[in-house]
Amino acid sequence: MSIRSMTGFGRRTVDLSGIEHTIELRAVNHRFLDVRLRLPRALAMHESALRARVAERLHRGRLDVTVTALGGDTPPARAVRVNWPLAEAVRAAHREMAAKLGVPDGCDTATLAGWPGVLATVADDDEADDPGPLLAGLDGALDALIAMRAREGASLAAVVNGHLDAIETHRAALAREAPAQAAAWRARFERRLHETLSAVGREVDEARVLHEVALFAEKTDVAEELARLASHIAQGRELLSEGAAIGRRFDFICQEMLRETNTVGSKVQAVEMTRRVVELKGELERLREQIQNVE
Repeated sequence: MSIRSMTGFGRRTVDLSGIEHTIELRAVNHRFLDVRLRLPRALAMHESALRARVAERLHRGRLDVTVTALGGDTPPARAVRVNWPLAEAVRAAHREMAAKLGVPDGCDTATLAGWPGVLATVADDDEADDPGPLLAGLDGALDALIAMRAREGASLAAVVNGHLDAIETHRAALAREAPAQAAAWRARFERRLHETLSAVGREVDEARVLHEVALFAEKTDVAEELARLASHIAQGRELLSEGAAIGRRFDFICQEMLRETNTVGSKVQAVEMTRRVVELKGELERLREQIQNVE
């Protein structure tokens, strides 16, 4: 299973109660799943069902879901219904007026039918209440969106692997160069100490030199940090092979790699190693920028 990008687009057309609707999905980066729905008024009752379906299939990203009725959102009439309470109230009012004014009661069904609200055309309630067709259309749009995310994810995985390779190259070089730090420092320390003591006619205390070198070596030892960095790189590769929704976990690994690198940077003394740490940080920043787009 490959990783997926968080950007993508999906579109499907579906017939709902005799009206053609388009369902469009547009997704961009976001730390969590943020779903924004734009629905016709007649479909507002299905909002929670749509959100639940999206949450079943996506894990991260800001998703705009737009459902548009083509040609208007008024469903075709399936039945004509009578508002009986209103019709009876209108009929009673006519009868009362005729009696009070002493005029013929001319209220008939045509008069009642013309009264606003007495007759109404309605769609089939069972069909309107059934979210199945709308969810089926959403699934189709999600299929297209996820397929696009997967295609972009394949390219993204190659880029991420390239950054991991570069990070490992810098890490391995630091591991090779680290032991020479103490030896180089010892040579400089002995030379300066010898020059200083010679000026006052004293000999170099070898035990003192060894003690100072041991302290320096302990203070500048980066073996543990580089070992943990290697472990984090391996974890990153494992996540890439695992695929699916790994973005948040990989982002945490990036944070841990940067933490170890900062510690190495605070310990190294050699100029070349310091430069390499700077390059390593730059590579980590580029990796993290890419991971921000991984679901």
